Amino acid sequence: MCILVWFLWIVINVSPQICSAGEPWGIYVERIEDTGGLERCKICGKIIRIGSIHMDAELIVENHLKNTLKDMEINFIDGRGTDRYIHVFIYRFIERIGGNLAVERPASVGLHIHLIEKNNNLKKVYVFDETQQALSQNVFKLRSFLKRRARWLTASELAEEGIYEALQTLKEDLR
Repeated sequence: MCILVWFLWIVINVSPQICSAGEPWGIYVERIEDTGGLERCKICGKIIRIGSIHMDAELIVENHLKNTLKDMEINFIDGRGTDRYIHVFIYRFIERIGGNLAVERPASVGLHIHLIEKNNNLKKVYVFDETQQALSQNVFKLRSFLKRRARWLTASELAEEGIYEALQTLKEDLR
């Protein structure tokens, strides 16, 4: 009797975790309409500073997300078709005005990357919210300045950097 109870406990508690580990992650990318000012994220409730969003932002972010997942060898499918998915919420995606060496306005990107599992339970959140600054404005960003080869990034490059950082931070939860 004790062995039967133990076996049932294993089947009920352990096998769903083993099965879900092999399932691909769904991908869902959306934007918030530019209302200006501050609002709460509809998924995690964190305060976000909304800004304008480039018309191709969803496509750009989705492509960067897919490429990074492929590089990390993490299986995924389009849409929320599985019990688990990555929800990217774009609330700012402003392109720089200027070139690599000088800008009138720097790129600015705001993303919430949510890992959502069964029954729409929020597992983790990663927030990427950055407006590139000159080194003279923030010397504490020296590492980023050097990593970016002392140049101004486009919004796409800034988003790619944010997605990479997010997935590296969340990779244990993605396996």
